Amino acid sequence: RWAALALLAPVLLHAPPRPAPGGWRLAVLDVGQGGAAVIETAAHTVVFDTGPPLGPDADAGARVVWPYLRARGIRRLDELIVSHADADHAGGAASVLERMPVAHARASYALDAHAGGHRLRFAPCRAGQGWMLDGVAFSFVHPLAPSGRPGAARDTNANSCVLRVQGLYHSALLPGDIGAAQEAALLARAQPSLRADVILMGHHGSKTSSSAAFVAAVAPAHAVAQAGYLSRFGHPHPQVVARWRAAGALVHRTDLHGAVIFTSAGPTLRVARQRERNRRYWHGR
Repeated sequence: RWAALALLAPVLLHAPPRPAPGGWRLAVLDVGQGGAAVIETAAHTVVFDTGPPLGPDADAGARVVWPYLRARGIRRLDELIVSHADADHAGGAASVLERMPVAHARASYALDAHAGGHRLRFAPCRAGQGWMLDGVAFSFVHPLAPSGRPGAARDTNANSCVLRVQGLYHSALLPGDIGAAQEAALLARAQPSLRADVILMGHHGSKTSSSAAFVAAVAPAHAVAQAGYLSRFGHPHPQVVARWRAAGALVHRTDLHGAVIFTSAGPTLRVARQRERNRRYWHGR
């Protein structure tokens, strides 16, 4: 029996590999109609959005984000970023905060409403802010002012935190739910910083986002739509999907492909789509 316990040690002590300094791993989670992503560097973890509520007693933070973090062996977050106050992005925040310590939180609004009473070291996201983790640069390119401050947009979508991640080899852009007007403003003041290898489509691939000029400026190799299966909003819009493809991007959809995981660990950006990697007979062809 003692020998059998010893044989279990590799299972209990195994830690999933993390990127080397300068590398990053981005997991775009399948949370239905909502947003949630996990970014890992060599020794730090950032969560960007926490998914939607799933009913009166459940949310994506408890059902998707936390189980993913636990499976990755992550026991604390260095940064929790909530792009804006809409429930499909902020609905799981309290559940994440209940389950693990968070060193620092950022959002485009006062996060108290979604913090579940947890006291946080908090700062509003604002264009120009930036920090380094293990050789990876994180920076906000939008908004110019947090919600409720002079100069801030009244629409919560328009005021989304837009995060850029720049590693040694590749970059990613996470734009929350900004629309075409905010994309135009970014093009006017920060176009060089918009180029990225990976982008999450703004507003889940809505036709109110992903303008032609913005798509051309970002020019990504990969574009991801986080949308619910048979979304009643029609996300991602076929015209938007066609626009990203015409720009040379490989389009991924969480409603069709499940979680999409990007690993930047060298000149080649690796991509894994969970539904293809772990196919089941009920998935069909």
